[in-house]
Amino acid sequence: MAFRMFTNKFVRIVSHSRECIRIRNFSSAKEDTDKLNAATKYCGDLLKKHDRENFIISAFYPKHLNKVFLAIRAFDIELAMIRNSVKNPQIGKMRMQFWRETIDNIFKGRPPQQPIARILHRSLETCQLSPLFFKRVIDERETNLNDPPYITTKDLESYGENTASCLLYLHLESLGIKDVQADHAASHVGKAIGIIKILRGFSYSVGKRRISLPSEITAKYNISQEEIFRSGPVKGLEDAIFEVATLANDHLLTARTFLPNIPNKALPALLLAVPCDSYLKRLEKYNFNIFEPKLAISDWKLPFDLWYNYKKGTF
Repeated sequence: MAFRMFTNKFVRIVSHSRECIRIRNFSSAKEDTDKLNAATKYCGDLLKKHDRENFIISAFYPKHLNKVFLAIRAFDIELAMIRNSVKNPQIGKMRMQFWRETIDNIFKGRPPQQPIARILHRSLETCQLSPLFFKRVIDERETNLNDPPYITTKDLESYGENTASCLLYLHLESLGIKDVQADHAASHVGKAIGIIKILRGFSYSVGKRRISLPSEITAKYNISQEEIFRSGPVKGLEDAIFEVATLANDHLLTARTFLPNIPNKALPALLLAVPCDSYLKRLEKYNFNIFEPKLAISDWKLPFDLWYNYKKGTF
């Protein structure tokens, strides 16, 4: 009798312990899900505010990979904003170092309690990402804190390769694509993106008394930086912009030559070529007047153009 009572009590204790563990595990899982959802919203909100084009493109990614796409793009936004949010380059370098250490800790399994880091760490459970590409973006962004001048068009291409192309490589990795042809296409699309970012930010840079055109181009067309600072459009500037825009367009054309040989599932990673092409066409429409206010207006047809290219399997 006493043994039976002891056995029943022991069973009740074990059952209660198991129930407590189940409740704790359920609460922990729910808390983890809530944090992940909040992190995803944080990244999505960053893109809505600062990168409309990639926010739209995120809809073309497989649903289970949408979070990692948003996190990679939010990572780039955070880095890009450092340059304009600090006056002292040393402070900017400290923030870059934070991100460098964050990437290290993510891949060591010790991510900080930061939304982007949380998603990237969780993403490593389902896809492979290379820390090298994250660090190349950080290094390039850190170099740009001191506004180094671009000497040749090769410098523009290097900027695109070390920023936009590296982000595209990460997107290809997240999609599970290991393909040399896709990498080549991403390299050229990234270079075009980098060059077009320079063009898009030209008016803003002039307002900050920075000229982002390579000095070999400004010298070729006898363009005076001080005259641009004072007067805006100057003689020879449209020709210079045309030459730089042509370089970006050439990279898009080269990227498309790889299209027949790359996996179809690589397409979402390369769709950013579509808004680049749209911008170049509008720039041509306004005779390469980089100060034309209408160039800053968002293209209302972009969602349709992206959908159309996606359905056709092009970029």
